[in-house]
Amino acid sequence: MKIHRAAVFAARIGVHKNTVKAWSLKGKLPDRRTPAGHRYYTEADVERYFGVERASEAGRTVVHSRVSSRAQRDDLRSQQQARETFCLGAGIAVDEWLTEIGGGLDFRRPVFRSLMERIGKRELGLLLLAH
Repeated sequence: MKIHRAAVFAARIGVHKNTVKAWSLKGKLPDRRTPAGHRYYTEADVERYFGVERASEAGRTVVHSRVSSRAQRDDLRSQQQARETFCLGAGIAVDEWLTEIGGGLDFRRPVFRSLMERIGKRELGLLLLAH
């Protein structure tokens, strides 16, 4: 899925980027953000703006990052930044960013258990993670 930064999205739909920001704040446009806080929009948002209907997507796109201990918190931030860079470069629009601290063999981790349930219910269209 192709994604656009706010200024590019604004140019695509023919309005100023401040208008896009205002519409996002009012709820007229989706207010998706990267972990760094930058707004982004998808090609589907452009189509929706112009009234083009699309079949529903095959689920949410989720990015998961994990470290084993609190001492590795900086590594968690690095992982998130690397995944954000990858997703922006690949044009992947992310619906949800998950982080967690816990051992890889601890299957009782709340975020992990939630992900497993959601996968079982087929709620996720794409799950990005690294080992």
